[in-house]
Amino acid sequence: MSKKSGYVQWGEVKTGNGGTDFLQLKSGMTKTVRPIMTPIHFQKFFFKPEGGKLRTAVVDDETASQLMTNHPELKKPANRFVIYVIDREDEKVKIMEFPVTVYKALSDRFEATAKNPGGGADGGDFRIKITGSGMNTAYTTTFIDNTPLTAEEKKNFKEELGGDKEKLQKIYKFNSVAEAEARLFSEEVPEDSSDDDISDSSDNTESDSESVDDSDLGWW
Repeated sequence: MSKKSGYVQWGEVKTGNGGTDFLQLKSGMTKTVRPIMTPIHFQKFFFKPEGGKLRTAVVDDETASQLMTNHPELKKPANRFVIYVIDREDEKVKIMEFPVTVYKALSDRFEATAKNPGGGADGGDFRIKITGSGMNTAYTTTFIDNTPLTAEEKKNFKEELGGDKEKLQKIYKFNSVAEAEARLFSEEVPEDSSDDDISDSSDNTESDSESVDDSDLGWW
C-alpha cells in the first residue's frame, strides 16, 4: 500500500468535510450502510493531555513510525479506514470512519466472491452492530443483500462529490510529522479537538450523471 494518501483495494491491507455528513459509529448503535467506492487507509493518533481535550492526527505508516520514535508517550495509533456510504436510516450519502475489524468483514466478502463491496453493480448493504466501549469496543458486521446502486443513488453521490473525485482524500489529508506534533502537543488547541474519551483505538453535467457506471464509482 502506498504511504501517500489514497484509495486501497479490498484485500490489499492484510489484517492479523466539504459538506458531506459524517456517520459516527458509536457503542449501542446498529447501522445499516451501503458502501460506495473503495476505502482510504490511515493511522490515527489519539492524545489527551492532562486536563485537556482529546486531540487526533491522521498520518501514513512512515509518519506514524517516526512519531512513535520521537514521542514514546504516545499510544500505538489506530489502524483506520474511511469510505463513502449510504446511511439506510435516512438514505443520505455520508462519510464513515471505521476500524480494521469492519474492513476485514467487508474485505472477506470481496475475497470470497470477487465482488467489490462498494461497486456500483456488485456492492451491497451491511449491518454494523457496535457494543462495548473503549478498548473493549466490538464491531459485528453482517452482509445483508446485494443492492446495485439505483440511478437516483448514483446521481446523489455525484452531487455530493461536486465534481471532485479526490474530495475524500482532501478531507483526510495526511499530516506530516511537524503537523501531527502541532496538532497533538501545541498549546493552541485544534478546532476539532473533543472532550470525549477515546471510543475506539483498536484496531457534473446531466449527461455525466446518467452515464456513471462501476468504473466511474471506483476509479481504480
